[in-house]
Order: sequence, then C-alpha cells, then structure tokens
Amino acid sequence: MSPGERAKASFLIVESDSMDRSNLRTALKSLGFTQMTEAPNHMSAIEKFQERKITHIIFEAKKTNMPTKDFLQRIFEMDSEVVALPASNEPNVDDVFELLIMGARGYLVKPFTIETVDQAVIQASKGEPIADAVLQARDRNEALVALMITSLDKTATLMRQAQQFETAKRELPKARAMMARSSELAKTFAKGGDAGLIEALERFCIERSKGPATRLGRLRKRLSSVRVDDEDEAAA
Repeated sequence: MSPGERAKASFLIVESDSMDRSNLRTALKSLGFTQMTEAPNHMSAIEKFQERKITHIIFEAKKTNMPTKDFLQRIFEMDSEVVALPASNEPNVDDVFELLIMGARGYLVKPFTIETVDQAVIQASKGEPIADAVLQARDRNEALVALMITSLDKTATLMRQAQQFETAKRELPKARAMMARSSELAKTFAKGGDAGLIEALERFCIERSKGPATRLGRLRKRLSSVRVDDEDEAAA
C-alpha cells in the first residue's frame, strides 16, 4: 500500500483484551495508518461503525457480547465494501473459515508483530475475497484447491506475457503474492491436514485432465455430444 492509501485508511479495532488493542494500535501507527478507533466488544463496534467512515475492521474472531458471524453480517449490511479482518489465536478453526466464506478478507494470527499486521492488511486490502470460490465448491478442500490452481494459472500466464508486455510484468508480483496466499490458506484450513489437501489436489487435477481446459472448449464438447446424439436419433 502506498503512503497515500495508508493515510486515507480508517481502522476500527475490535478487541476485548486491552493490551492487544494497544499493541495493535501501536503497530498500525508505526505502519503509517493514522486514523483509528477502538471498541472492547462487537456491539460497541457496531455503534462506532455507524458514527464515522471506516475502511478496515480488525476484529476478534471469538464471541464477546454477540456472535462474530452476526457481527460481520451486520457490518456488511451497513457497508459491503469494508475490509474485514478477523484476528485469532487459532486461525485454523472452523469459525474463522466461516467468516472467510461470509466475505472476510483473510485473517490475522495472534500474537501478532508489526510485520504480520502489515502483511495481513496489505493482503486483505489488495487481495480478492474467497467467498465466491468457496460457495461454488462441493466441499472446503475442493474450494481451497481451486483457489491454488486458479492463482497458479494466472501467475503462469502473466509470466509468459511478461516476456513481451510491461503491463504483465507489473502485475506479476501481485499474482505471485496471491499464489502464496492461496497456498497458505489451503495449508491452514484444509480438512484432514496435509493429507486431506493432497487428496483433494489429486482429485481436482484428475477431473480437470478429463475435459477441455477452457470454457469455450467445454462448450464445444457439449455441442459435439448433442450433435452425436441427434445423429443417432435420426439414424434410428
């Protein structure tokens, strides 16, 4: 994020532990973020959110005086564009993943450092939400593998294009960062750990190898199948 983007960002810190609130505020300030407000619980945070324009929320990913899923839903009802970042000591728990499905833009692992705060905020601000891919998948591991393969495909394409085009060369670092993020998400949240992730990856690649790689190719395959069926009916 540029210095200008950092100066414009406005943070709401939602954390019940006063020491964690103070440390997070100090970390953000050292990173060039100057607009901040705090709340000790989720209901108080909703009131503060209504009082001023907030671009980023870093919130405790466990229940205080209301469930975090209800909190996030209320926040998105008021502003669907806000960057929401849950913070947790256990980022691999199901509750955190459910927040990602709802539209949270990543997560912050406690205890945090200035470097991990900076990385989490940048990824949340610049990255794409994973909600759509997750909702369309049959299960969690399939969604995580799809994210990995999609980001790998995009990075590979940009690497080829970067040999000829400056625009692709400028986009390549961002694509590599997204590929690293998707791998981190997969490793953190895969059901069954590494073994479950590898099994899902093998299954995904096998299924993908059976059909055309592009949407146009898949359409052509379906049309070809229809023509064959029609010819068989006519011959009968």
